[in-house]
Amino acid sequence: MVARTSDAMKPRRSIRPASVLLAMGLAVFPARAQDRGLTALVEKTAAAMKAENWQKALDASSQAVDRYGKGDPLRTYGAQFGAVYYRKGVCEMKLKRWQEAMQSFEICYRNFPNQGTGRTNPFQKMALLKWGEAAMGAGNWELAVSRFAKFTDERDKVRDNFPRGSFHINMAVCQYKLGRLPAGSENLEIAIRNKKSFPTPESGIVAGFQALVEAAILKHDEQALLDFIGKNRGELIIEPVEMSSYSGVFFKLAGDAFAAGMQRAAIAIYQFVPSTEVGPPEIVRLAAIALIHEKNGNVRGAFSAYQQLELYFPESADREEYLYQLVRTATLVNEADLARLYAGRLLRDFPQSTRLAEIRESGMEFPQIEAAAPASAEAEPVPAGKPLPTGPLFTAAINLYQGRKYQEARAAFAEIAKRYKAEREFFTPAAFYEMECLRKLGDLDGLAKALGTFAKDPSLGGNRLRQLEINALWDAVRTKSWDKLDQLAKARLHERLPGDQRVQVAFCQGMASESLGRSLEALAAYNIAMTADAGASEEIARQAALGVLRIHLADAEVKAALTGNGAPDANRESPGFFRLKEAAAVAFLFELTLGAGTPLPAEFKEFLKHRGST
Repeated sequence: MVARTSDAMKPRRSIRPASVLLAMGLAVFPARAQDRGLTALVEKTAAAMKAENWQKALDASSQAVDRYGKGDPLRTYGAQFGAVYYRKGVCEMKLKRWQEAMQSFEICYRNFPNQGTGRTNPFQKMALLKWGEAAMGAGNWELAVSRFAKFTDERDKVRDNFPRGSFHINMAVCQYKLGRLPAGSENLEIAIRNKKSFPTPESGIVAGFQALVEAAILKHDEQALLDFIGKNRGELIIEPVEMSSYSGVFFKLAGDAFAAGMQRAAIAIYQFVPSTEVGPPEIVRLAAIALIHEKNGNVRGAFSAYQQLELYFPESADREEYLYQLVRTATLVNEADLARLYAGRLLRDFPQSTRLAEIRESGMEFPQIEAAAPASAEAEPVPAGKPLPTGPLFTAAINLYQGRKYQEARAAFAEIAKRYKAEREFFTPAAFYEMECLRKLGDLDGLAKALGTFAKDPSLGGNRLRQLEINALWDAVRTKSWDKLDQLAKARLHERLPGDQRVQVAFCQGMASESLGRSLEALAAYNIAMTADAGASEEIARQAALGVLRIHLADAEVKAALTGNGAPDANRESPGFFRLKEAAAVAFLFELTLGAGTPLPAEFKEFLKHRGST
């Protein structure tokens, strides 16, 4: 409410009509000389607050209290004297003097009540709200909740305007700090579901979500966090342009969740950071996903994540470590040639690395040092498209899309495209996202039909236009043109695509390789599809995981290990047994997160019995 107060405090001449001063929330006092001094201090406070000179404003309001607040100011000046304490409290809050602020707001509320006659205290009930905010600053969460509740009970619903989004965020944070997850989530849901109409600032939503994650970790209640994300995912997603300001917060929250053993929550939080940009956030995410996959036994998934780091981010500050991890995980998945390749790069580019001795001790022979590759070109800047329409219809459709309710979103976009067919700024993005819904729903015939009548428009921007090109791969899937699909996918192999598009290319390559009988290539591609954007492209991540399980189940050596045929000790050293553990890990990850709530098909449940086998 500081903005509301400061807006009311315009610089003024020394004499103004009483009605004007009252309308501006300023005290009007009898015309005695000493009271004109009080009016001057009130005006001085207002001017300093308008200039955001909080110390000067506090000094002036403190002088007003010291000189004129003794005795019985309620009787002398009326309830309006409470405004002096209110402004004093606001200044103290700005200066983070929480205890003093709480006292000022308490005096404003308690000592200067409005009794229906005379000059009134325009801030009496608002003081309850600010008292609660000051209590939050002091970390007195219980007091803050009680003041907020009292404010909602007593406020004048006509006069006492307040930022409702921030109010519910503050209430949510307090409840979370007190360990009351249901009450906190109720308020956070209100804030985010009404973020346009309240409005609720994105910074507030992030602060509330941060408090939720912290509370869930403290209470070891991963399911409460996952339930909230599942219910409110569409509203929680922040536009990519704005997410750059908050990506660090989300990465830290995901890391904290992972450290607390909440792997599903960690992956779900990583998925909020958009994969539409190629840059440092994706490096952090890939490295974390590599750890999660290996921790759960899917070494091949970790290897694929490290491969992406080397291929797409050779300028990373941690490249030495990633090269070592590539050597190690390549060895574990029986990719001896690749292990030697990456060991050679480690020797060439980091000849002083302490990791080299460890590799030599393993008995690996380093290949002849290869010539340094040309410096990696930065990803070409992608032209941004026009901002998406912000009207209620389009916003509702986008929320459905981001919430992964693709059937409902498709219908909503189709209605917009039909209604605004003659208005390109609405029709073009609506038609594009209708096609995206078709793709995500697996309706490739519908996608092909829509593409046939869709006219490319530069206003879509580089990423969306490139998606139209990638849709050619999906058309090859539709027609089962596996050789063509293989060529199209490999042609984009070294492009620095954002994660969501890299997922598509990798999955299509996996389908082509599997259909052409190249199982190991298919496994590699499917693992890229599972890791490239942490599973945010959940419909593809799910199908990629099933592809991995399908290939393992058809493997004769895996079947032998699965049924225990042959000598048990020999089986435990066989490639088939290693791949069985890999299948068990992917089956577990499917149930953990990759399946996005879809039950693991019955034919793969046997794999779960072998998770963690030694």
